[in-house]
Amino acid sequence: MPSIVRHYPFSRHHAPPRYALVYVLSILINLQAFLVAYSNSTYLEQFTTAEVVGLLYTVGSCLSILIFLFISRILKKVGNTKFTLSIAAILLFSLLVMGTSTFTPFIITFFVIFLVASPLLYMSLDVFSESLIGNNEASTGSRRGLALSLMSLAGAAGPLLVALLVGDNDANLTRTYLAASVAGVAFMTLTLVHFRQFKDPKYKEVRIMHTLQTFFAVRDMRNAFLTHLSLQMFFAWTIIYIPLYLATEIGFSWDKIGTIVGLGLFAYVVCEWPIGWLADRAWGEKELMASGFLLLIVTTASITFLSATTIWPWVALMFINRVGAALVEVTTESYFFKHTKGTDANLISFFRLTRPLGMVIGSLVGSAALLYLPFNLIFVVFGFALVPGMLLTTTLNDTR
Repeated sequence: MPSIVRHYPFSRHHAPPRYALVYVLSILINLQAFLVAYSNSTYLEQFTTAEVVGLLYTVGSCLSILIFLFISRILKKVGNTKFTLSIAAILLFSLLVMGTSTFTPFIITFFVIFLVASPLLYMSLDVFSESLIGNNEASTGSRRGLALSLMSLAGAAGPLLVALLVGDNDANLTRTYLAASVAGVAFMTLTLVHFRQFKDPKYKEVRIMHTLQTFFAVRDMRNAFLTHLSLQMFFAWTIIYIPLYLATEIGFSWDKIGTIVGLGLFAYVVCEWPIGWLADRAWGEKELMASGFLLLIVTTASITFLSATTIWPWVALMFINRVGAALVEVTTESYFFKHTKGTDANLISFFRLTRPLGMVIGSLVGSAALLYLPFNLIFVVFGFALVPGMLLTTTLNDTR
């Protein structure tokens, strides 16, 4: 990944793997994640309360951030292939425990471990990706674009598979963890076979204080970071609270919840490339970003007032909601990377921390809201919490 990697050639005695393997690994890693991402909160609520579920996400994300800050030292010592296989094995074991155990302390402990390890596996895949691209930066956009599209497709397929696996019996939620384990075994097998001779690049340390000073000194970069952080908070709410709300308050079974979530996620597959094209050639990021935030605010708050017990109104709302998320995701990333260079390694590293940091803040906001409000009203709180993100877009200097 650009944040910690300096390009370094593969060994002359072993041909490097083809980049197509990154596409396959991207599909497997996202399929594994999305087979359980949206059902985790519903499953855990069988063993604890919704407020505690939010706090578990906070703890796991905080630990993940802590490890990420020292990841360069770990990679220097063990190498990316061993690190990837170790993290994949930890995830596999955690999934198997959650899918087979009925002992609450075990399930909660390994769920937190799963939360800590998941972002690290994405990062290790990024290292393979950057090293295979090498110095051919001209191909970065197209290759990453295809990888993101395939990951979005796998992400949308995950909840639809959950609907088939679980049906109308929530007791079958354990099947999703076992299915995710199969994807994990395939990921480990491909990594072991094809990246065994991977020659590690030179890893660079993340300079935290210097990066913070740079962010606060450059207004556009700081505000792009904060808008992306707002989006990551929204992602935390969609993963933790929307499925739980649909299951416990609306009364949908998981065959319906999986269909609602899966069809909603197809908005990313349909919209992300056209949004990037418009941002580059037509309107620029600022207008599209503001439009995305407006859609997110309105549709997130609207969840409070929708009580339909048929799936199609929910599918429509979730799809429009994810169109807003796609608008913000593509434009915040595009805007940020147009203001950085490949040599701005520490800035890019810090930008990547928005994902676990957004999970920490988002889960804390959700847990606090549930302490004082009925479940349906927390989505109004979430909508208002996104308003600062929209206001920040007005301060950005547009790229067109």
